[in-house]
Amino acid sequence: MAKKIIIGTASSTKAGRVTGALDVGSAPDGAKIAVPVVIVQGEKDGPVLWLHGSVHGNEYCGTYIIHEFLRGLKPAELSGAVVAIPVVNVPAFQSNRRTSPFEIFNGGDMNRQFPGDAAGVATQQMAGVIFEQLKRYAGVFVDFHTAITPDVRWALFPKADGEVGATSEKIARTFGYRDTLPAPMSILAGSALMTAAKAGIPGLIVECGGKGPAFTTDAVRDASERLRNVARALGILPGSAKAAQPMTFFSNFLWVTASRGGLFEKTVSCGDRIVEGAVIGRYSDVWGNPVGDARAPQGGVVLAINGGPVIGQGETLIHIGLDPRPA
Repeated sequence: MAKKIIIGTASSTKAGRVTGALDVGSAPDGAKIAVPVVIVQGEKDGPVLWLHGSVHGNEYCGTYIIHEFLRGLKPAELSGAVVAIPVVNVPAFQSNRRTSPFEIFNGGDMNRQFPGDAAGVATQQMAGVIFEQLKRYAGVFVDFHTAITPDVRWALFPKADGEVGATSEKIARTFGYRDTLPAPMSILAGSALMTAAKAGIPGLIVECGGKGPAFTTDAVRDASERLRNVARALGILPGSAKAAQPMTFFSNFLWVTASRGGLFEKTVSCGDRIVEGAVIGRYSDVWGNPVGDARAPQGGVVLAINGGPVIGQGETLIHIGLDPRPA
């Protein structure tokens, strides 16, 4: 039996695809801010898979992954439904930046503002409208993010107790990125993933590909097919899910910022194992003279690395997954 899923102007009561928009706020000129909504419902009953893209406005690889995935769905083959918001943070997306241009003092990072606050700043209010719908309909949640270089491929799931944690690990394994974090429930407070997990909704964050010239269609197609494998494992798509590949779990992650600026040449890539003190890049000055090496403060696996070729003091230098181990 078809579900009744109504999100803004997108209304799905039978098998098929519908689109619409959900009003989440207003711009300083009073114009409405509305997020796009796509609902694809199958002819048979099943779970609801909820997808997010561009929670950070310039991380648009997920937007493309979602559309690539949706294009391959046929309602006649589907059990349950897929609900997608391809662009969650519309003001940030429109300005091609991580956070909304309307936030000055606080609250700008939407992925730290869930479940939202109706009396808060604009981003908190928008997060609240979106999360209300997510909590109402979602059975499983996948949130797509983008990093710096085209070789970024890692994921994290909430290491929650009971069925939420077990299902989250299942979808992480069927998505199948080698480097994956079973995230302690104490981290990423205010993220949509952790907030959903605490509300009983299992999920996964996918970090895929890069921005600007680092965007590649190969990353989009690969991630879309991995998402199809998740849908098979959940029974949303027919057929058997491909067997999980060997994976590496890590205990937590470490963001490292650059202690200096300069011309920068990285010497490691995503997925590399590094030890404490390893050279991860080399700096030169504007005359072309070598001026020092960047070194890893801790060992682990490289999740993201600044590709340069110019880096400013205080910019993100490297993202390290700590204590990697076979899983």
